[in-house]
Amino acid sequence: MIKLWDLRSVSEKPILSTSLSEDSEIGVTSMDRHPFQGHIVAVGGYDGMLTVFDMRKAQTPVTVMEASDNCLNDLRFHPERADHLFTASESGAVWHWVPLSGKNPATGGSSGNLWLSGDLATQQLNIKEILPTLPLAVNSVDMYLKVRNNSEAQFAETDCSTLLLKIDSALQYVWETLHTGQWKDVDPEWRKLYSYVSLFKALLCLELDKDEDSGLVNAIAACDMGLIMGEPILDGLLSNIADSLNEKLWKLSETKRAIQENQKEEEDSNECYPQMNKENFVETVHVPSIEKFLLDIMDKKPVVITGAMDFWPAMSESRWSVDYVRKVAGYRTVPIEIGSKYTDDAWSQSLTTVNEFIDNYILTSNATAGYLAQYQLFQQIPQLKKDILVPDYCYLGTCDDIQVNAWFGPRGTISPLHYDPDHNFLSQVVGSKYIRLYSEEVTASLYPHEQHLLFNTSQVDVEHPDLEKFPLFSSAPYLETILESGSMLYIPPRMWHYVRSLSTSFSRKELESPPKYTNAKCSIRAGERKTSAMNPTQPNPYKTAPRVATSSFDKS
Repeated sequence: MIKLWDLRSVSEKPILSTSLSEDSEIGVTSMDRHPFQGHIVAVGGYDGMLTVFDMRKAQTPVTVMEASDNCLNDLRFHPERADHLFTASESGAVWHWVPLSGKNPATGGSSGNLWLSGDLATQQLNIKEILPTLPLAVNSVDMYLKVRNNSEAQFAETDCSTLLLKIDSALQYVWETLHTGQWKDVDPEWRKLYSYVSLFKALLCLELDKDEDSGLVNAIAACDMGLIMGEPILDGLLSNIADSLNEKLWKLSETKRAIQENQKEEEDSNECYPQMNKENFVETVHVPSIEKFLLDIMDKKPVVITGAMDFWPAMSESRWSVDYVRKVAGYRTVPIEIGSKYTDDAWSQSLTTVNEFIDNYILTSNATAGYLAQYQLFQQIPQLKKDILVPDYCYLGTCDDIQVNAWFGPRGTISPLHYDPDHNFLSQVVGSKYIRLYSEEVTASLYPHEQHLLFNTSQVDVEHPDLEKFPLFSSAPYLETILESGSMLYIPPRMWHYVRSLSTSFSRKELESPPKYTNAKCSIRAGERKTSAMNPTQPNPYKTAPRVATSSFDKS
């Protein structure tokens, strides 16, 4: 048993008791505490197992690894490089546990520590025998100090490594503060602190692995985490560093790889495109004047606007292909959604690089859809923002604060039927989407969810409705359209809309608040969803947006 006491308490009882395993008879033979993160405790047992506990929250081990067939007599973290561990066993073996090359423990998981990564830890460690197996037991690993003295070359960068671990501990502390309570209530100074510490981490990653690609990759990841979780600092320095490093990695990779992208055009199947009634088509207008839009369209009806995107750089042949997105942002870390729609029980969120997202979800058929949805990609990667323009219509409201979001995903991703309180301009850059629209007046026939977080989302599967459960849905009038590349759809505030990607798509969406609202946003999308862009670990199914202009990128 392991027992933890609070020496400040007058109680003689431990505040926490835990066992090494379900077999409570297994005794503890050795124990050591992480030198920089005191809540991490490594424990050795008579059964030869090495277990790691997070004493802040768990009564069971976070990580369990087999360290010996015999009793584990002693273990020690390296005092300066805590990603290294030494163990001595009854069998006479002394082992040095070393992180695999390129597996930086500082980037492993939200906890930021290799030892708390569960089963992944066994995939990220290599075991080196310091001594051959001896006929007698080794009872102590104090001799690892001598090993360190004989291996100065291996630890020549100990100072930077130690500082990196301390910075990672600071990031972990700030991370926990950011995730305590409601995201909207977080003091912006904590987010700004996260950005500054991320900047220091990026610079250290470059110093530690200056001769390896892994240093560039880890530095980009640190910058992106600062951009995603933090606040803008130093005139966009994090973004500028990440852009430069991404460009350098792209140039290095050009000599090593042949770009293999699936350029075959998928044949459009009848199953992909829905049956449509011409009487329900959304009206199409070619570049309406500001006066016409304000008097005849705004707040009154949805329209498909053509011609307004013709002069965007993103619409030229040299822009916004998969290869171009790789070049500009391939090594950047972004939040994505896993699952075809956010109302599914299995829906989740994850952080990944753009290259991994393209490989796993865009160029490869995957049973589970991945979607970069309603995310402020253009704020994180300003180079992409140069390729698009905010429509003039977005400035007709009472506020100049326009937010732009991006959607990038494969065929089949769905935004369930929902409404927003803002003016929306969904701009399709590449690909196509099927969109169905319902007036606010028929809300009762659309059966909104009763729970607060999804009150603006319908329970009905629009294209496959359960009419026994939702009988009024079939009588609700609607409009529909297929939004093609180069067109944008204006959606008035509180108009219900359902969106399904007919091909791999990249879209952008601008949101503009109606006059009665005080804020305005503009989003660019390649799909549709409601996600907290600055806090990808906490879904936000309902986001207000004052202004909207959108664009999409589809590639089949």
